[in-house]
Amino acid sequence: MPLIRNGSGTSEENEHDGGGGMIAATSASFQHDCQTKLAAQEGVSQEAYPRWITQKFEPDGRLLPFPGSTIICPLSPESALHRALLRLYSDLQGTEFASLYAMLPPTSWHMTMFEGVSDKIRKPGLWPESLALDAPLESCTTLFKQKLRDFDLRTEPPFRMAIYGFEPLEDGIALRVVPASPSEERRLRQLRDRLSTLLGTRYPGHDHYSFHVSVSYMLRYLNKQQYKDIWSFLQG
Repeated sequence: MPLIRNGSGTSEENEHDGGGGMIAATSASFQHDCQTKLAAQEGVSQEAYPRWITQKFEPDGRLLPFPGSTIICPLSPESALHRALLRLYSDLQGTEFASLYAMLPPTSWHMTMFEGVSDKIRKPGLWPESLALDAPLESCTTLFKQKLRDFDLRTEPPFRMAIYGFEPLEDGIALRVVPASPSEERRLRQLRDRLSTLLGTRYPGHDHYSFHVSVSYMLRYLNKQQYKDIWSFLQG
């Protein structure tokens, strides 16, 4: 079963052996989507920092506590994808724009199966409907453990994913992965639906959640030239 990661750094359930595959270049249509999003951002008022800075990281890149529970599929260190990401990781650290990002350690690389909860984000839909919004995080963790203890996956890992390209450079650098077939898409979406019903949370965009593997978080907003330079680097 996918691994359940909680804010204490421990985990429940069994580890999933992530699939492999080399990083592929994005399609022309996906690259166009990213360029369109960048153009739409120009002239729009922004916060001082990208959304996860001051929540997951300090502006200087230091890690902040971000307690909660998330259901993830760890990326196997034995996979071809992990080896390819290690090369990207090393290359990124040697670039002139390395200071723009907080790099995630390779031991943390994973694909999120279901978002779960965060102690810092308590809103209807993002917090179990059976708990008060001010309930202690420990109560939520206990509830999740109870509900997941006898949960039947109805489907067995591994989950077969294909590389689609890189996500738009909005929160950081992340590899977008998609189910490898229509049947794989159905079983992943159905599993997410069942987890949502079981745990009592449903994030906006649940039906169209974009599976991904994050490599770094952006510490500050990119200007147009930085965006182009980094995007060009990722395509190289």
